[in-house]
Amino acid sequence: MRKAFLIAIALVLLLPTLASAKPKKKTYGNAPQDVFQAALKTARDRHVVTFVDEKNLLFTFSTGASAFSQGFIANASIEPAQAGGATLTINVQKKDSGSLDFDAGDRMADKFFDQVTEELAGETKQAAALKPAAAPVTIPASVVATQVPSSAPGTVTVSTTPGGADISVDGNFVGSAPANLKLPPGKHTIAVSLDGFKTWTRDMTVLGGSKTNLDATLEKR
Repeated sequence: MRKAFLIAIALVLLLPTLASAKPKKKTYGNAPQDVFQAALKTARDRHVVTFVDEKNLLFTFSTGASAFSQGFIANASIEPAQAGGATLTINVQKKDSGSLDFDAGDRMADKFFDQVTEELAGETKQAAALKPAAAPVTIPASVVATQVPSSAPGTVTVSTTPGGADISVDGNFVGSAPANLKLPPGKHTIAVSLDGFKTWTRDMTVLGGSKTNLDATLEKR
């Protein structure tokens, strides 16, 4: 009886920590668009992305079940920070509001931050896993966005440091920086090259009618 009583008391004391995790934030020294692309790739490689708003740098992803929870729905947003950096905010919600997670949501967010740091540094340690298609989930009220499917091209403005670098899209030369590129909706690979510098590349998904800025800082060979 005494053991059961102590367990009951422990659970009562733990209840405040078992509520939905508060939004967690981490600031990076990278540009907002770079942090968005790194975070989105991290989510696609390890979880199931269910919503993307590239224009406003928002996306939602769903995690799998673990020993302590039925999984989470996480809303991610990226905002500009001081000195040209960006702040990534993760808002984690449990799929099963009645389950206990023992701070698993906080741990998941912290691990996600570390994985984005690795992605930005080009040091990803975990191979991408194939994720099965998932049924759409209801987007929480904290991320309200309207997406209107459009076949109109998206605009990608590319600038480089130093300027005048050659720009290629999907392996085809399209001009020199700075340039405003009109690209059809879908996935594209943008490469920037200049004699004496390493080639800079970025994979991105262009939405119809969207506007995106890419600032490429080239490194000397």
